[in-house]
Amino acid sequence: MSNASRAVVNGKSHVTVKGSARAALPGARSLGRANPEEWIEVTVKLRRKEPLPDVPGRPEKAMTREEMAQKYGASTADIANVTSAFGQYGLKVVDVNAATQSVRLGGPTSAMEKAFNVKLFHYAHESGNYRGRTGVLQVPTEVQDIVKGVFGLDDRRVVKQRRSKPGSGAPALATAVHRPWFFPAELAQIYDFPPGDGTGQSIGLIEFGGGFFPADLAEFCKTAKLPAVPKVTPVSVDHAKTNRRDGDEGEVMLDVEVVAGVCPNASIAVYFSQFTEQGWVDVLDAAIHDTTNAPTVLSISWGMAEDDTAWSSGAIDTINDSLKEAALLGITVCASAGDDGSDDQVGDGNAHVDFPAASPFVLAVGGTILRVTGGVIVESAWKDGDGLRKDGGGSTGGGVSTQFPRPAWQNVSIPSVNPHAIDGRCVPDVAADASANTGYFTVVDGSPEISGGTSASTPLWAALIGRINAARIAAGKTAVGYVTPLLYQATSGGGTIGAAGCRDITTGNNITAHGGGYSAQVGYDAVTGWGVPIGTKLLAALP
Repeated sequence: MSNASRAVVNGKSHVTVKGSARAALPGARSLGRANPEEWIEVTVKLRRKEPLPDVPGRPEKAMTREEMAQKYGASTADIANVTSAFGQYGLKVVDVNAATQSVRLGGPTSAMEKAFNVKLFHYAHESGNYRGRTGVLQVPTEVQDIVKGVFGLDDRRVVKQRRSKPGSGAPALATAVHRPWFFPAELAQIYDFPPGDGTGQSIGLIEFGGGFFPADLAEFCKTAKLPAVPKVTPVSVDHAKTNRRDGDEGEVMLDVEVVAGVCPNASIAVYFSQFTEQGWVDVLDAAIHDTTNAPTVLSISWGMAEDDTAWSSGAIDTINDSLKEAALLGITVCASAGDDGSDDQVGDGNAHVDFPAASPFVLAVGGTILRVTGGVIVESAWKDGDGLRKDGGGSTGGGVSTQFPRPAWQNVSIPSVNPHAIDGRCVPDVAADASANTGYFTVVDGSPEISGGTSASTPLWAALIGRINAARIAAGKTAVGYVTPLLYQATSGGGTIGAAGCRDITTGNNITAHGGGYSAQVGYDAVTGWGVPIGTKLLAALP
């Protein structure tokens, strides 16, 4: 069945690629046509030999990457047809990867415009200038059933950083007895993580800016009194630099140092990509199919509201398909729920949830504010100030998806606060400390600072999964893999695994949109999920 509608262009029959429609960003101003000689590289995603099977819950047995590529990769014939069809327009094959069903093509703007029947412009926008297009993409008729998506013609930014504004005073407080912030290992102790140091585990981090700097990590490990400095492998995707000091290095070092603080003997692979739809598609392919570093856990501290106009529906479908692939491969993907509450930086009055956290194939992680006084833990849903980072505050994302139906395994009763909304996937699944006021010690650009946000709670959960995997493997079991459905599964005692393995958070809210938001309550809620981890109990409860 074709995924397109028919049109005739320049005497050649073309068809429209489903999900490819794009509009200019609100407030964008055209600067004129793109230079016809400008070199562009695009990722063309192809159909699989067979569609991925349904994933109604955690698979009984995870597939290997080799099995996935052999059965669900792209066929040799389809690759040949695509390269031939676009070769007629002068596009060159830059790379081919049957396992990821992708062909990377390069060529000048003039050839790209003819091949895909588009006109490319440069735009000025407050979020950054970009090359873009409006309308749909079209492909030659002979590959209409083969091509599932084309990414790279439009390079607008489709990620928003999650990290909250760092706190100050870390140098003076680093040795203080009484302080509101934590080293990651202290949070692991508070949350009763299983003992261990991550030996034998490989944890992947997805990044869209900044860089990794070994000197910062070494200084962090020294200050945090860690027994070892973890092995960190930067991986460049789409020619991305791995050592950028562009203001986003704090995000990268936060991710690395949180994992290092909890799993100092784990291997950490940091995948750097461009902040575009193509960057998302390519970096997930690279990480999921990485047979060298072979991560069993991925942490994503970046995202954007699922219904933000920066996304095309085709990109969300393609990324979600890759996340489904990760679930089948037994890879746990932790994704941050956002740091601006129910508004999620949209500002239209409605409540929104973040993507990829909204995907049913990830473990969506929200945030809390944690204080320990006299040995007593007081914890509530994270909301600082008015809950919006633009005003100097911040709050945990969470809510009900408008894009993804509620999975059968998510048997919770949380209605959307938006009028006429679907019963969508509820976010988050779990939470952990996220407020910068009770945040995480890090070292960035040679200076200590205190960081927070769900971009801190997310790698903390990834590190917990790393410790859980190590304990399971030592006990003769497999890595936990696609853990999310298990949290909603009933136990023999009548509760759920999520309730058994988490401490319930019952106070606070994430209301930042004029139309409302969500409040913490007894049991599952769309602010902190099942709550914060009780690591040893979660390990014991998992089958």
